Amino acid sequence: MKRVLIVDDDRATSAGMADVIEEWGYEPEVAGTVKAGWAAVSKLVPDVAIVDLKLPDGSGLDLLHRIKETYPDVSVVILTGHATVDSAVKALKVGAEDYVTKPVDLPRLQVILKSVEDKQLMKQEILELRRQLQKMGALGHLVGKSRAMQKLFEEIEMVANTDANVFIVGESGSGKEVVANTIHSLSRRRMKPFIAFNCGAISPTLIESEIFGHEKGAFTNAIKRREGYFELAKGGTVFLDEITEMPIELQVKLLRVLEESKFRRVGGNEEINIDARIIAASNRDPQKAIADGKLREDLYYRLNVFPIDVPPLRDRLEDIPLFAHFFLQKLNETEEKKVENIEADFIEALQQYDWPGNVRELRNVVNRAFIMARGESLTAECLPDKLLGARRIRSRNAVQIPLGQPMEEVERIVIEETLAMNDGDRRKTAEILGISYKTLYNKTKKYKAAGGEDEEEPE
Repeated sequence: MKRVLIVDDDRATSAGMADVIEEWGYEPEVAGTVKAGWAAVSKLVPDVAIVDLKLPDGSGLDLLHRIKETYPDVSVVILTGHATVDSAVKALKVGAEDYVTKPVDLPRLQVILKSVEDKQLMKQEILELRRQLQKMGALGHLVGKSRAMQKLFEEIEMVANTDANVFIVGESGSGKEVVANTIHSLSRRRMKPFIAFNCGAISPTLIESEIFGHEKGAFTNAIKRREGYFELAKGGTVFLDEITEMPIELQVKLLRVLEESKFRRVGGNEEINIDARIIAASNRDPQKAIADGKLREDLYYRLNVFPIDVPPLRDRLEDIPLFAHFFLQKLNETEEKKVENIEADFIEALQQYDWPGNVRELRNVVNRAFIMARGESLTAECLPDKLLGARRIRSRNAVQIPLGQPMEEVERIVIEETLAMNDGDRRKTAEILGISYKTLYNKTKKYKAAGGEDEEEPE
């Protein structure tokens, strides 16, 4: 943002503001009437117009209306005396960005101009994100510009066109199935079935039958032969989600099947060759699952030919605008209602939330906001209270935390923000916070705070 138009018939006031604004790095222009102001707006299309409410040939409100109707992207700041503050408030309701009282409060004006500049930059970023979305699609529903997501894209592209078993680790809702489906869609098996199976969503007594199928009469209610997922996915991919929830005894059978590349239906004698790629996933730390007896170590290493870690959404907040526009785009394609835009305050609120439910939760929030939207834009007003209540204002050196937060949560937020300020440097962060590196290490591990690369545990 550079161009600032001042419309005020008080020459001393406008000249003084122009000098100060120029010192702040902006390019000021001055006009003294509604007519001259409109001519300047039409010629320059400024980024901001500072408009006095009382002008010799009319009201600043009339100029405000005309500017917003013709040039909606021009931000208008109202200049008013104390006696007309009520009129300034009315101006806010019809599109003014903010107001400044006379004599001009220069520090307040500087804050307003900086706020306007930030919002306009956000709008530009959103437009660029939309352009990026237009170019995306090679990786299905996976979007992201963060370093973590770019690394994920590279790993998917490397492994997709092989038959290597893949083990995906990520929190619930982070997109493990989407990653698995994307691997399948980019592989030479993409024209064959992709079958997803959640090992924790079905009775343990039925899992074996679901995976391997069964013969007629193999057990009660087995009234006819049934093909299992390995057969149904012939030539394609089987995705075993939450593999750590599979009963240990079935893990033994699965290991044998993977080693021999053959299986038998439950109650059958015929050996059937496997022609399906296996992708497994878990929301647990595999090593901890092994230690807890939830995952056989030999099965893990059989499946873990190519490991992939899906980062949680809180570690890639810069991807949230992309996701939000992506989900909105999909809703506009399937629903009769159309919501074309996303306001900056909506994105800002999304980026202040920690997203315990990850991408799945974000998709649901955008869907709800779409339903709640009364106009053509998603605004912060469309968001649930839990997002607005958790909203915190970030800066380089400060963070505002809402009252009523548990001390543990306050501690976590401070640690996260200080780590982010220091680009994940734990040692520098520990020094700033006045704690030992070991203490910081233990706390970041406990709270799963975002930060740099994992380091060795200090002695």
